[in-house]
Formats: sequence, structure tokens, C-alpha cells
Amino acid sequence: MNSFIIAKYLRISAEDADIRECGKAESDSIGNQRNLIDEFINRKPEFAGANILEFCDDGWSGKNFERPAVIKMLEQVRCGGVNCIIVKDLSRFGRDYLTVGNYISRVFPFLGVRFIAINDGLDSMNAMDVDSLETSFKTLLYDLYSRDLSHKVRSAKLFKAKKGDFLSPFAPYGYAKAVDNKNQLVIDPEAAKVVHRIFKMAADGICLVQIARILNDEQVSTPMMYKRKSGCSRSEWPCVSRDNFWTDDTVVKILRDERYTGRTIYGKRTRVEVGKNQVVSVQKSDWIVAENTHKGIVSKEEFALAQEQLRECSEHSTAISSRKGTMLYKKVRCGVCGHVMKRVNAKQPYYICNTPRLTDAYSCVEGHILESDLTETVLTELHMQALYAIEISHIWEERQQNRKSDTNVTAKMLSNLKESCTKLESSIQELYEKFAFGELDKDGYLNAKNILVKKRDAVSIQVEKLEAKLKNINADGTLENQFADHFKQYSEIEELTAEIVADVLDGIVVYPDYSLNIIWNYQEDLRQLLVDVGVGEK
Repeated sequence: MNSFIIAKYLRISAEDADIRECGKAESDSIGNQRNLIDEFINRKPEFAGANILEFCDDGWSGKNFERPAVIKMLEQVRCGGVNCIIVKDLSRFGRDYLTVGNYISRVFPFLGVRFIAINDGLDSMNAMDVDSLETSFKTLLYDLYSRDLSHKVRSAKLFKAKKGDFLSPFAPYGYAKAVDNKNQLVIDPEAAKVVHRIFKMAADGICLVQIARILNDEQVSTPMMYKRKSGCSRSEWPCVSRDNFWTDDTVVKILRDERYTGRTIYGKRTRVEVGKNQVVSVQKSDWIVAENTHKGIVSKEEFALAQEQLRECSEHSTAISSRKGTMLYKKVRCGVCGHVMKRVNAKQPYYICNTPRLTDAYSCVEGHILESDLTETVLTELHMQALYAIEISHIWEERQQNRKSDTNVTAKMLSNLKESCTKLESSIQELYEKFAFGELDKDGYLNAKNILVKKRDAVSIQVEKLEAKLKNINADGTLENQFADHFKQYSEIEELTAEIVADVLDGIVVYPDYSLNIIWNYQEDLRQLLVDVGVGEK
């Protein structure tokens, strides 16, 4: 069986889709990218029998590499699970000039991964392609084009929003997009009945938890489940599990959504920077609001009455809070349902799981756990982690004393192994050229190629081991490791602070028997340090 693994990478962004509507050809569509790459692979005898993996980011900007599929692909690349990456063109892989150039000229060659951009005629097996002026110029052009495109799309969207066009990728629960106009909302009768009923219950003074409980008891599909059953193409949902249930947060989100009155609202959030995923909230006065753009599910009077009831409910439930500013904000979760536990502001604040009040589907923690008990446990465990960081650092330093004499030798070995990897890649390319010119038959080519690939993979593993050996060492010979650096400083603290919690604590999972699972930050750095000192190796 051929062990050669090819990764096809496909990407299309929202900007691409918007520009296509204005007359751009369909050349960048996911389907066309897939067909082009498949045809290219089929035409290449050297790829015969290769294992093909596909990674697709549909609707993601190329200006950054915070894309699910590209992250997954690059993880496999680092683990040696990919030998060749093929894209339609450089812009599909990314539009960030510096990052794309770094991957093509440094990262991929070092890892022994071949990179092919079909329409750009780039194949990293040809050294001249990688460092050519033409390749550098193209990546720069794609970067500049992306910035210009983003500004144009943003201006076009602002113009459409002011006209009252609906611009979000998915219609809110209770609505669907018109078949003949995706910028127009039409009522989804089945879901709209649930929305109207929620407003009616709120107006009648039924509290949020009771509304959610009623809907769960009647097994009414949640917005997420309803959308899935309706064939919604959305792949990722902000939910802790695939099967979810109505919560008070879901109910209040519906009750506060002014779009149910027939308004279209745009610009509640904006990106910090072109191509970045980070968004920030925009002041309400700067929102773009268009009136009477679609049929409302509730009247403005019904909406106002629901808001009044919400205010009354909030006044009666000020004890329960999940607000920012509390030390363990969104860090305490139920170990059964996975939801964030609610903080109750009492003389002695405590946390409860709200799920038993909403549904009987889970056997969650039914009592409460004091915040003081949580912080005391975290502080105790943090002291242990700090002592562990100090101890493991001492072990590393002792090992390093023995390594100092051979650090330069290790670096030289690493350099030689990298050079061997490059030579093996060249040999694989030369082998293909012999096959292409008829000097080798197909079976002879594939057999010889497999032998070279195995040798290259073995060398790559040695490279990874030596890199791990040198990874945690500074230029001055001291330890450089995030786990050790962050935890050692807390060995003698007497009290937790919000800053310390934000630094080292990822979360606390509480189980029905009140046992705790404390999840710390920097665990990957700890793993690397343990490998470096020889602990936990297989």
C-alpha cells in the first residue's frame, strides 16, 4: 500500500461569494477547486496509489490562518501525516504575504512536505519556484488584493444594510431566506409559532427558566436542532454538545431580538482588523437599523411588553450572575451537561448547575458548591503545580549540565539530518524524472520511491527528536518553557487573584459527587518539557 499522503486544500471566503454575485466567475468555488485538483492528481503518474485527504474551509478569509481546516491540516503536517499539499493557487492557501512565504520557503521544505499551487505553476520540488521573484510578487499581490477586496465588500455591505437588505449568513430562528432573494427574510410558520408563544409567555409574566422548562417538557426542538432538521448548511454551532435543550439564555436571546418586529439591524459587531477573526461590540447608536423590511412575528407593542417583563424578572433575580468581573467567570462547568454553572451572589457566593431546573434529561449536580471551596482547592492545587514546575525545572537543569558539552554536536547533527531530508527529496524527484523519461517502468518507480520515502520519514522522525531536545533551551543555555515560567512564580502566594486565575486556570469541572477536575493552561508546554527530560516517553 502506498504510504504517500496528499492533502487537498480548498477555501472560499464570504468576500469571494459576495464579489461573485457582482459578476465574478465561478472559478473559485469549492466544487471547481476540487475538480481541478482531482484532475491534476489523476494526470500525475507519481501520485498513483497515494492516499488523498481533503481539507476545506468554506466561508473563511485567507488573511489569517485561524481556519479550522487549515489548522487541522497543518497539525497533520507537523506530525508527519502529510507528504504533499495541493491547492488551486496560492491565494487559496492564504493571502497573508509574510505567513504564506514563510510556509512555502521554510516550514514545508524543513518538514519535507511538497507544496503545489496548480494555477501559479509552483511546485516546491523545484527550488527555483519557491524562492523566485514571481512567487514572492504573487503572494504580495494576493495580500494587497485581499485588503482591497475586504474594503470594497465592507462598503458594499454598508450600502445594502442601509437599504434594509438582510446580510447575515443564516436567518434567525422563526425566519427563512426568500427563495428568490437571499437578502429578504420570510416567516417560517412552524418556528414562528414558537417564537410568538415565547413572547406571549413572557408578556404573561412567566419567567425565563419556566419558559425554557415548558418547551423542554413538550420536547419542542431548540433553534439549533430545528435548523439542522430543516437542512441548514451551518456546520458549527455555539453549543457544548450536538444535542442541546432550551435554556433561559436561549429564551432571553429571542426576547431581546428586535428583528422579530420587522426591523433589520446591521453592524452590532465589527472585526478589529481586516482578516482577523476577533470582533468587538459596536455602540447601539452606531448600528444601522432599517424599519419594516420584513413581516414581523410580533408587534412592537408585544415586544415592548416582553422587555418590561424582562426588566422585572432581572430585578427579582439579581442574585444569580454570570457577569464578567467575577474571578471564576465562565470557568466553572458541570461535568454532566457541560454547561457553565451559575454564580449566586449570597453572603457566601456559590455555584449551581441550572440544567435540573430546565430539563430532567441529565443527572447533573443538584446541590451547590461554595465559591470559597473552589478557590481554596484551586489555590492548593496551584501550589502543587508550582512545586512541580520548580522540580521539573531542576531536573531539566541537571540534565542540561550533562548536555552542555554536546549541544553544539546536537545542533550539527540536526543540520546534517535536515540536509539529508533535502537530498532524499531531491532523489525522489530525480526518480520521477527517470520514470517520466521512460528510464524506469511504473512498478520499478513505485518500489524505489517507497524505499526513499521510508528513509525520508525515518530521518524526519530523528529531526523531530533532536528539535525537541533543543526546544526548551534559550540562547544563553537557560530553560525557556511557558509552563515552568508561569507556574513557578506562584509557589508561595497566599491568595488567588483574577489575574492569576486568568493566567493559569482554563476551567473547573464539577461532578455530581462534588469531585473536581481542574484544567490548567500551558499543558502542551508541560508535555514538551516532560519529553525533553525523558519523562513519559513511550
